[in-house]
Amino acid sequence: MSSGWKKFWTFLLGALFVIAFVAFVAGLVVRRDLLDPALYTSALADNDAYARLYVDVFGDPALQDSLAKTLGIESNLLAGETYAELIAVFNMVLPPPRLQSATESFFLRITDYLAGRSPQLEPNLPLDEMVDADVLAERITNALVAGAIQVAAKAAPLATQAAGPLIKEELVAYLDEVSAGKVGPVPATLVGMSVDALTPDEQKSLVNELLGPVADKTTSVVKHQMRAALAENDLVGALAIAMRERLRERVQAGAAKLETRIADSGALNAVEQTATVVNTNAETVISTLNVVRGYANTVQSLLLPLAIILALLLGAIVWINGDDLKTMLRAAGWTLAVAGGLVLLVWLGVGFWLRGTLQDTLGATTGLPTGLEAIVDDVVGALTRNIWDALWGTALVFFILGLVLLAFGYSAGLLAFLGRVLAPIWAYKGWVLGGLLAIFVLAPLLVWLFSPTARAERLACNGHVELCDRPANEVAYATTHNSMSISDYGWLWPSHDGTISDQLNAGIRALLIDTHYADTLEQIDAALGELSPAAQEVAREAIAAGDFSTKEGSFLCHMACGLGARVFTDTLAEIRTFLEENPRDVLFIVIQDAITPDDTARAFEEAGLAQYIYDHPGGQAWPTLGEMIDSGQRLVVMAEEEGPPPTWYQNVWENTMETPYTFVNYDDFSCAPNRGAADAPFFLLNHWIQRGAPNRVDASIVNDYEFLLARAQQCAQERGKMPNFVAVNFYQNGDVIGVVETLNGFGN
Repeated sequence: MSSGWKKFWTFLLGALFVIAFVAFVAGLVVRRDLLDPALYTSALADNDAYARLYVDVFGDPALQDSLAKTLGIESNLLAGETYAELIAVFNMVLPPPRLQSATESFFLRITDYLAGRSPQLEPNLPLDEMVDADVLAERITNALVAGAIQVAAKAAPLATQAAGPLIKEELVAYLDEVSAGKVGPVPATLVGMSVDALTPDEQKSLVNELLGPVADKTTSVVKHQMRAALAENDLVGALAIAMRERLRERVQAGAAKLETRIADSGALNAVEQTATVVNTNAETVISTLNVVRGYANTVQSLLLPLAIILALLLGAIVWINGDDLKTMLRAAGWTLAVAGGLVLLVWLGVGFWLRGTLQDTLGATTGLPTGLEAIVDDVVGALTRNIWDALWGTALVFFILGLVLLAFGYSAGLLAFLGRVLAPIWAYKGWVLGGLLAIFVLAPLLVWLFSPTARAERLACNGHVELCDRPANEVAYATTHNSMSISDYGWLWPSHDGTISDQLNAGIRALLIDTHYADTLEQIDAALGELSPAAQEVAREAIAAGDFSTKEGSFLCHMACGLGARVFTDTLAEIRTFLEENPRDVLFIVIQDAITPDDTARAFEEAGLAQYIYDHPGGQAWPTLGEMIDSGQRLVVMAEEEGPPPTWYQNVWENTMETPYTFVNYDDFSCAPNRGAADAPFFLLNHWIQRGAPNRVDASIVNDYEFLLARAQQCAQERGKMPNFVAVNFYQNGDVIGVVETLNGFGN
C-alpha cells in the first residue's frame, strides 16, 4: 500500500475511532451514571439538600404567607420564633431521613423506567401518604404555643418572677384572639400574673374561663393538667394548655386542607413540577422522557459492539502502519490521545452549557423560592462534578496511553529500545502490537462496561458525615430530662409537649427516663407530701380518677405514677420504630431505675430493642459512631442505681460525670462536680430550673441559644471536657438542638 493511501486510511480509521469512542463514553455515562439512582441521591445528600429544605426553602416569605393562610393563622403574627417552631414541626412530621428515603425510592423508580427495567412511569413522590393530618395538626399546635411563649419570655425574661394581680379580662381577651387564629406573643403582663391565692373552686372556674368555647369538649385529664399548673402558680402553663385546646380544631382543619392540597394539586408530581419550572406542559415532559428512554435503551444495546469496534479500529491502524514502528506508534498514540482529550473538552463544554441553561431557566421561572434555586444549583453542580469524575477516569486511561505511545514514537532513544525488544518478533510486529493494543483498549472498555458501579455514598452519622469518625464520648447529644413526662401522655406536671417520637424526630438523641412499678398508698402519700396543699388537692383528685394503684407491670413515672405514667414497653416501642426508620443514628437512654434489672431487660426484649443495644467492654475506649452504626448496636442503655447484669446495663455514674441539678433561679447555674468520677468518658450537663411544676417560661429563657451555649462552654472550660448530654426541660422552647450543633462544630 502506498504512503498516501496509508495516511488516508489511518486518518479515516482514526476519525472513526474518535467518533466511536465519544459515542461509547456517552453511552457508558448514560448506563453507569445517568441511569444510576445513587448519582442523584448522593448529590442531594452531599449538599445537605434534605436539611436545607427546612432552612432555605421554608424560610422564604412567600411560603410563610401561604402556609399561614392555609392554617388559618394571621401571617403577620407567624414570624420569628413562632414560625421557626412551625418549621421544626414539619421537620418532625417529615424528618430529613424519611424524606431522603422517599426521594431515593422516587429516583429508583424514575431510573428504572428510563433504563427499561420498569414498563410504567411513576413520577409521584408520595409525601401525602407519609404525613398524617391529625399528627401534623397536633404538632403544629404545640409549636405555635411554644413559639408564642418563647417570644414573650425573651421580651420580658423576669416576668415569671413577678407577682402581678390576676386580670381575667386580659387573659380571656388574648385567648379569644388565639381562637380567631391570631397567635401573637403572650403579653408580658400575662406572664407575670400570680394565681397562687386562688381557691380550688376559683381554679376550676378559671380553667373553664380559659378554655372558653371548648370547655365542654375538653377532657378531665386536660382540665386536671391546667388546675395542676395553677396550683403551682404557673399561669403560663395553664395558658399554654388552653391555647392548645382552643387552636386544635382550627389547625386540624388547616392541616387537613394542606394534606388535601398536597394530594390534589400535583405539588409532589415530578413531571408536573418540571413542566412548571421549564414553562411547558406535562405531556411535553413525558414525551421528552420517552425519547430519552428510547435513546438510553439503544445506547445500552450498542455499548458492547462499540467496544469491539474500537478494538478492531485501533488494531487496523496498527496493522496498516506495521512496516514502520515509528509511524505505527505515532498513529496509534495520536488516535488515543485525541480521543481521550476530546471527551474531556466536550464534557467541559456540556457542563458549562448545562449550568448556564439551568440558571437561565430558574431565573425565568416565577414563584420559585430563592432557597430552592440555590439548592437546585448546588445539586446540579454536584451532578456535573460526579459525571466529570467518571469521565476523567475513563478518558484519562486512553489519553495517557496515547501520550506513552507518542513518547516512544517521537523519542529516538525510546524508539531504539523498543526496536531491540521487538527484534525477535519483527516479522510479526504489526500483528503482535495490533493485538496487544486491541487488548489494552478492549480490556478496560469491557471492565467499565460490565463491572457494577461503586459510587461512594457519604452516609451521615447522627446527621453529619463528620461525626462518623468521632468516638461516641466525643460527640454532644441533645437530651431531654424526664423525657417521658409529656403533656400528651396525660402527665399532671409535664416536662415536655408532644411525644417521644416528636423528641427523636426533632433531633433529641439521649433520653433521661424514670422506671417504676405502680405505687402503693404509702408511696403516694410520701410523694404528695412534697407538694403544696393546693397542688396536693389537685393531685389526689387526678390519682383517684385514674385509680393507678391497682395496675401491674413496669411503667415510666415521676414522683408518683398516678400523676402521670406510661407503660414502659410502649415508649420502648416508639424508640424501636425510630431506630428502624433511622438506621444512621445512635441513641442513649439513661434510666433512673426503680425496677429490677431483670424486668428492665425483659422490657427491652419484649419491645424488640435488644438487638440494637451496645454492650461496651469495661475499660475499653468507646467506638466511633460509624463503628456502632456498622455493627447495628447503636443504642446505649445505662442505669442510675443498678448495673450489670446484663452486661450491657451499665451504671451511668461509672461512665458519666455531671453538674448539680437543683437550680431554682436563672443565676444559680454552676458547673461544680456532682455525681460521677472526674475522668469519666461522658459529661452530663443538667440545665433546667427545679420547680414542682416544670415551667415553659423558665425553659424559654434558660434554653435560649446564647444562654445555654454560654453555660455549656463555661462548663467545658471548667471541667476540661465538652458536655456530651445537654439535658433540658421543654426542648421545643429555646434552641437546645442549635447549641448541640455548635458544640459538635457545625454552627447553629
